[in-house]
Amino acid sequence: MSEDRQQHEQDHDVENDAVIGKAFKGSLILLAVFIALGACLWWWKNRAPVKVEEQITEISVPEISVQSSVSLPQVFFQDITRESGIEFKHLNGAYGDKLLPETMGGGVAFFDYNQDGAPDLFFVNGTPWPDHSVNGIESTTHALFENDGEGRFKDVTQAAGITYSDYGMGVAVGDFDNNGWPDLFITSVYQNRLLKNNGDGTFKDVTEASGVGGEASSWSTCATWFDLENDGDLDLFVGNYVQWSPDIDFEQGATLTGIGRAYGQPMNFQGTFPVLYQNDGNGNFTDISDSSGVQMRNPATQGPVAKSLGVAPVDINADGWMDLVVANDTVQN
Repeated sequence: MSEDRQQHEQDHDVENDAVIGKAFKGSLILLAVFIALGACLWWWKNRAPVKVEEQITEISVPEISVQSSVSLPQVFFQDITRESGIEFKHLNGAYGDKLLPETMGGGVAFFDYNQDGAPDLFFVNGTPWPDHSVNGIESTTHALFENDGEGRFKDVTQAAGITYSDYGMGVAVGDFDNNGWPDLFITSVYQNRLLKNNGDGTFKDVTEASGVGGEASSWSTCATWFDLENDGDLDLFVGNYVQWSPDIDFEQGATLTGIGRAYGQPMNFQGTFPVLYQNDGNGNFTDISDSSGVQMRNPATQGPVAKSLGVAPVDINADGWMDLVVANDTVQN
């Protein structure tokens, strides 16, 4: 038993020596690592600085450009009315009672009525009120001046058959019957008028036959031709101003202190509805105002709110269909 015990103790000592040797070897390796790290740290701190070559970049200050003064083009207009042969004077019919339509001027249009390439001039005229001549003038007509292409105009009103007397407001030019000759639609107090261009230098009144004369009591101011349904035929929009008659005007009782009777304010007159005529393609027109939605009403009274003075056709949303922009007086457009 003593020999076995002695052998066991010897084996145990051998195992302990192996463990101690392994631990010592690991300690030596760890010590070597620390020494290497210390050497690297010492070298890093004591290394020679790297010389960086200094670079100098020259920065040039940009020149401040001084913009020379902009010279605006000089545009001059010269009155050549007399030299051009245009002799026209608008008559508003005023005789002293200060009726509201007298505050409006007449319209004018440049258009080539005889298709010779030179734009001609059409003037819309007023006329004396019934039973009230002005400076001995009982009635007047509109006026058409033909352009000779050299800067002069000739009065061809009578030769063109324009012998009508209206209290005119505005004019719209358009070839409503597609015959290649521009026609005239004249807006007026009481009665509108459509003049068909015959193509021979004359015009024919087709108002009654076409059905675009309007109500006998209407006061139409503006109008425009446009193709409502893209069918190739020009349709007609007519803007009306206010509900007016001499009696309504006098009822307003407009006066100025120290002067007496004065022109009434438009806001004191009731509004009206515009009218939209659809071209039937055969020279006749159909009133589609109600169904088309152009008649705007006051939500509270259901009365008309428009007091139209101007209109412009335009395709606002580029959908291929013409829209209308209507300018009103004292109420929303």
